[in-house]
Amino acid sequence: MILKSPAKINLFLNITGIRKDGYHEIQTYFQLISLFDEIHISEISSSGVVFKSNNEDIDPNDNLCISAANLLYKKIGRNSTKGIEIDLQKNIPIGAGLGGGSSNAASVLQGLNKLWECNLSKKDLISIGKELGADVPVFINGSSAYAKGIGTEIENFHVEPKFFLLVYPLINVSTKAMYEKFSIGDCITDINLDNMHENIGFNSFEAMLCEEYPEINSTLSLMRKHNNGYVSGSGSCLYSIFDKEEDARNTRELFPREYQTYIVHSLNKV
Repeated sequence: MILKSPAKINLFLNITGIRKDGYHEIQTYFQLISLFDEIHISEISSSGVVFKSNNEDIDPNDNLCISAANLLYKKIGRNSTKGIEIDLQKNIPIGAGLGGGSSNAASVLQGLNKLWECNLSKKDLISIGKELGADVPVFINGSSAYAKGIGTEIENFHVEPKFFLLVYPLINVSTKAMYEKFSIGDCITDINLDNMHENIGFNSFEAMLCEEYPEINSTLSLMRKHNNGYVSGSGSCLYSIFDKEEDARNTRELFPREYQTYIVHSLNKV
């Protein structure tokens, strides 16, 4: 079984509060994009979960793919002598704010639901996905969407198709660490479906990221000099928005070759 696991960018990210349980209240728009990891899942004769990847930075014993498989195994009470092998071909940068790990977890849940013939509904899978991370449900949902709460209250909503230039400054930013260091202050009172277009690009983490990582600050400045530049999620990946693919490619040529860049387009559904 081969699964395509998409990335996302946040067209805005507004942190509005911190709950008693430590989770942050947010308002965001998850835009799915045409950058994919590829996951191969197959049954093996020995029990358990075997994981391998083309990316050596991923812990083969502790990652969201394994966590997703083990959680589903537990939920359905699977009793089998056969195990599975998960082969993750990683294309989405790690620690970039593109949701790669959450997307991988969602794909594993969906793939094993079919392989093991669990017959779980999308609603069931989303409920399980919430236990793995707040971004997992939107990937199980399979649609670009507005989200609020801790990110799990999802409303499907599609915006005008666009092209994006992604610029990854080769910095791995921990989402957990960024949220732990964040203090409420730089937020907009409310971003909803009626006013979201006025707030495209707003990100509560931007000031903190630019202060902590000079490379992000300088890259954003360069992007804004030539077009526009925004932060995705908790960083470190940045993006510019274009109406035409040709304009995105022309702007890409202005960046030094050491920059890791991608030209992608928006996806309404996967």
